[in-house]
Amino acid sequence: MTALLCGASMAVSPAGFAAGGAQALDIVVGSQQSLASGHTLRRVAIGDPSVADVLVIRGDRTGGVLLIGKSPGSTNVMLWEQGKDAPLSYVVNVSSPAAKSLLGPDTPAVKVLGDTALISGSAPTMEAHQRAVAAAGIEAHQRATLGSAANGGTGGKAGVASALAGANAANGGASGGESGTQIYDSSTVATRSVVQVDVRVVEFSRTVLKQVGLNILKQNNGFTFGSFAPSALSSATYGATPTFNSVAPISSAFNLVFNSATHGLFADLSLMESNNLARILAEPTLVALSGQSASFLAGGEIPVPIPQGLGTTSIEYKPYGVGLTLTPTVLSPQRIALKVAPEASQLDFANAVTISGVSVPAITTRRTDTTVELGDGESFVIGGLIDRETISNVAKVPLLGDLPVIGAFFKQLNYQQNDKELVIIVTPHLVSPLAKGATLPATPGEQSEQRNAPVWRSLLGGVAARDAAPGFSK
Repeated sequence: MTALLCGASMAVSPAGFAAGGAQALDIVVGSQQSLASGHTLRRVAIGDPSVADVLVIRGDRTGGVLLIGKSPGSTNVMLWEQGKDAPLSYVVNVSSPAAKSLLGPDTPAVKVLGDTALISGSAPTMEAHQRAVAAAGIEAHQRATLGSAANGGTGGKAGVASALAGANAANGGASGGESGTQIYDSSTVATRSVVQVDVRVVEFSRTVLKQVGLNILKQNNGFTFGSFAPSALSSATYGATPTFNSVAPISSAFNLVFNSATHGLFADLSLMESNNLARILAEPTLVALSGQSASFLAGGEIPVPIPQGLGTTSIEYKPYGVGLTLTPTVLSPQRIALKVAPEASQLDFANAVTISGVSVPAITTRRTDTTVELGDGESFVIGGLIDRETISNVAKVPLLGDLPVIGAFFKQLNYQQNDKELVIIVTPHLVSPLAKGATLPATPGEQSEQRNAPVWRSLLGGVAARDAAPGFSK
């Protein structure tokens, strides 16, 4: 009996063997399995000795051969028995132990055919698909490493890098390099790929302002004494009868004025305390495919002059406002991974710069980037984007302003605090498009609009008319 190891002469596709009644065998690298026990063999042939090898069992009554897995891939084995012309055919699929543990009935199939690792089939979830991709990366890694060793160690790093790059391409088709194993992903994920994300962006702003200022003037028998807040004294005339023209210490504040001609006393007290509250709400709805990005911006764009060569100036627009960029990834029919990057920016004229004679305001920005995993219809809140600015200014007369109680007559206080908080609520949904021919929902205002309506009815009827306005019903 002779053992014949053939390469190109036996290069028949596994599908052809399956059609011809070949038996499929799945083994892992380094494992052994006996074939044709109890048969007397006269010839053994294997298609690709680099994938699997056989060892003829001699001196045993059972006979047969021992099949040994060497590297990931697929090949065929044919055994001829004594006295029979038709051989026994086997399709051998060899995988690595790590890939074997990753793959299961819920994952796509991974096969290494020559220098190509093929991922085929369907996965119920993205997690099962990623396990198949990781298994293909392991198979390609080992295949490239063994191929490099067979070529004397050249090109090994390039092959491994190409294989790993292909494993990271979840739906990326063919990848790899000249000296590495190619990975081709033709599998699908059995989930809806359209995600609708409902977003609520709420910005709450509060401003606290407190201001105090005082002007005081005392005249008696030719003696004059006074204290004016900064910029409160507009003009003064000195002499036997001095006159002083003053304005309010704080122009935007409430002023309490006291004047006594008998006592020659004049006082102007400015007091201001205000609380400003503001709430900005945006409720966009974004739709994106799994793995693709969607974004919106509630704000505007400011033109910025950019100096160019030869004295020319170009205009570049910078966006500002409340913006959001999100990227959903469908993991399963009920789970969605969502990457959210909200941003809130506003114009800052206090830190403006001058470019080509044009004052360009700065942009104050609050930005974050996070990733969460949610179920269909679940919500999460991004908060804590707080911006607090406190300004306190005290202007006083030296020495006199430091005196207890009396020093209040020689001071001016300006206190201001700005608080801004941004809260973002995100709710993803797996959606499907409306079926062909389905009734479309009514658009806003469509049900209340009257086509060819009587125009004069609402004018003559007044409150008794059932129309809100000509052409629209209540």
